[in-house]
Amino acid sequence: MTDPTTNTDGFNAAADWRVRMKLGDDAYYLYKNANVPGILKPLIATDGVVFPYTPQINVAYTASYDSVGPTHSNYKIHHYQNSAVDNISITADFTCQDTFEANYLLACIHFFKSMTKMFYGQDQNPKIGTPPPVAFLFGLGAFQFNNHPLIITNFQYNLPKDVDYIRATNTADATDTSTLALIGGQLEPGGTRPVATFTDTQDQKITYVPTKITLTITCLPVVSRNDISNRFSLKDYASGNLMIGDQGTNPGLW
Repeated sequence: MTDPTTNTDGFNAAADWRVRMKLGDDAYYLYKNANVPGILKPLIATDGVVFPYTPQINVAYTASYDSVGPTHSNYKIHHYQNSAVDNISITADFTCQDTFEANYLLACIHFFKSMTKMFYGQDQNPKIGTPPPVAFLFGLGAFQFNNHPLIITNFQYNLPKDVDYIRATNTADATDTSTLALIGGQLEPGGTRPVATFTDTQDQKITYVPTKITLTITCLPVVSRNDISNRFSLKDYASGNLMIGDQGTNPGLW
């Protein structure tokens, strides 16, 4: 697994075609919170989730037609109604070999969980009742996903029973070498088994994550009314001009 925070080209460079999901540039919540972001801290360096392996992404485009069957006719007549972009499904594999990668995986899981929640209760800014945040998808080049906005409607992950689990701390600090071992792999000198302990999770705030896991994210595309009315042109869309978003006010159109 390649270190997701290592990239000599920069995340905004055209050479970097890895798939990444991030918050908006003006966002000030979750990992962009000015206060301590907790277990989301590893996402600061990559400005969102960089998928370590190319995920499977399913996108469906539909055109709806209403059908009329005239009396005494061999064929139906089809009348166009509308077009749409249906659910977007992302299936992504994550692996971790040490605590640094385990912290990143834990942050990714918690990020996607948080992206399905609204601001409520004790929230003040954004105020209570604000819907879940909008995310932006990048990856696979300018004419695939380039600042494409979406909202997460479903997030699923399975904690498998047939893989090793590795310790993750509650921060991005992986300097503590005592947490760099797999469960079941902590052998004393001479190969003797260490004494079982059941209290370190509470004392050291340790969390265990699998060394291999699959995350499934279901999303809906977001296109503003302004983009629909004032930016869209089938001519420009077909040429690819509208698919190329930028870091400013113009997102990529689905």
